[in-house]
Amino acid sequence: MRSLRRFLADRAALLGTVLILLLVLAAVLAPVLAPYPSDVFDFHTANRLRPPSDAHWLGTDRMGSDILSRLLFGARITIAIAVIAVGTAVVIGVPIGLVAGFYGGWPGDILMRVSDVFLAVPQIVLAIAIAQTLGPSIENVILALSLTYWPFWARLVYAETRSLKNEVFVESAIALGASPLRVMVMHVLPNIASAIIVRTSIGMGATILTAAALGFLGLGAPSPTPEWGRMIAESREFLPDAWWYATAPGIAIFLVVMGFNLLGDGLRDILDPRIRRGAAGKA
Repeated sequence: MRSLRRFLADRAALLGTVLILLLVLAAVLAPVLAPYPSDVFDFHTANRLRPPSDAHWLGTDRMGSDILSRLLFGARITIAIAVIAVGTAVVIGVPIGLVAGFYGGWPGDILMRVSDVFLAVPQIVLAIAIAQTLGPSIENVILALSLTYWPFWARLVYAETRSLKNEVFVESAIALGASPLRVMVMHVLPNIASAIIVRTSIGMGATILTAAALGFLGLGAPSPTPEWGRMIAESREFLPDAWWYATAPGIAIFLVVMGFNLLGDGLRDILDPRIRRGAAGKA
C-alpha cells in the first residue's frame, strides 16, 4: 500500500500511466472509435489531403483515408511490435545475464563479450542493417529489434546478479543444498525483478521510437498498413501544405514514448531501494 500511495503521489508517473492506458484503449477499441474503420486500407482519391474538419477531425492522407482512423488502427501495430520485441529481448537477455552473473568465469566472460559486440554498434544502425537485409515487414522489424535490444537486459541482470551472488541469503540457499537453477530462479531473480520491470518500461518507449524510425525509412510495414512511422514518411512530399498529415502521427509517437519514459522513471523511484535510501538520506 505504501508503494501504491507513493506511485499515486507521483504526477509524472500517473501521466505516463494515463497515456499508456489511452494507447491500449485506442488499440482495443479501434473498430469502435474509428470514424471510418472500413476506409483504413482503401483509396478515396476524391477526399485526399483534406484538412481537419467536422467530417475528418485530423484530416485525410494521400489515399483519402481518415487519419484518425489510421492512427487508431496503427496503435495496434505499435503495441504488437513493442510487446513482442521487448518480450523476446527479455526472454533472451535475462537468462543470459543470470547465468553469466551467477557462474562467472569463462562462460560468463564469453556471454558478456557477445553482448558487448552487439552493444558496440548503435542499436538503430544495427536494427536498420538487419531489417534491410531481411526486407520490409512487421515480422522483420520485430526480429531486428529483438536481436538488438537483448544485450541491455543481459548487462543489467549480469550486474545485479554479480552484486547478489555473495549475499548471505544466496550462500545459505546453496549451503542447504539448493541447485544453481533453484537459487537463480527462486532467490536471485525475485530480488532483481524491480530493475527488470523498470528497464522493460523504458525499453518499450525506445522500441516504439526505433520501430517508427524503421517505418519512416521504409523498412517497416508495407503500405497501406497504418504504421505511424510510415505515415510520417509518406507525408514528407506534401509538407508544409498538408501539415496535419505528419503532425498527427508525430504527436502520437511523442506522447506514447513520453508515457513509457515517465512510467519507467516513476517505477524506478518506487521500486529501487537504493534510490529510496538516497532520497531519505538527503531529506
